[in-house]
Amino acid sequence: MAKVASNSTTPWVEKYRPTKIDEIVGNKEAVERLGAMAATGNMPNLIFTGPPGIGKTTSILCLAHTLLGPAYKEAVLELNASDDRGIDVVRNKIKMFAQKKVTLPPGRHKIVLLDEADSMTSAAQQAMRRTMELYSNTTRFALACNASEKIIEPIQSRCAIVRFTRLSDQEVLERIMKVVEAEAVPYLSLIHISEPTRPRLISYAVFCLK
Repeated sequence: MAKVASNSTTPWVEKYRPTKIDEIVGNKEAVERLGAMAATGNMPNLIFTGPPGIGKTTSILCLAHTLLGPAYKEAVLELNASDDRGIDVVRNKIKMFAQKKVTLPPGRHKIVLLDEADSMTSAAQQAMRRTMELYSNTTRFALACNASEKIIEPIQSRCAIVRFTRLSDQEVLERIMKVVEAEAVPYLSLIHISEPTRPRLISYAVFCLK
């Protein structure tokens, strides 16, 4: 685990969020695919699908950091589609970003990250499909969703689908123990959470400290 600057006000889930592909926990096959994309610099449009809270969005951001380096802040647009779900966000925010000129290394593209993309209306998805086609030379789209079947077929056919599954209890436990040890805090035990996810476990672990 990479060293993180001490900041008592930062929630652990943010403080210890992976920023590199090799820091991602679990989902070995999916992570290997991301590693291959990073190695070649060839990122297609992507759909990351699977249960909530298992690292889909974080994994996309790790890939974006690796591909774009210092240009990351200027070359990534991150939106939560459950909030920005209508056609206006496509016509305004996404299209304007796709049109923006950004200096990038050869072969790299700007990245639009849409979290909870399965919340987007059908009209918004149709508009986004047209934007994907029009700006394919400069912009890639990465959609994170719980149910890929809610993404319209014309978008699915233009994307590589990366499937994520829940982390095992052992993977979650190993991660939380690294966090607890990095914080140098004593502990008695960790509460059991049904269907655990790493963010939830890190959030609740504070209540189990000695």
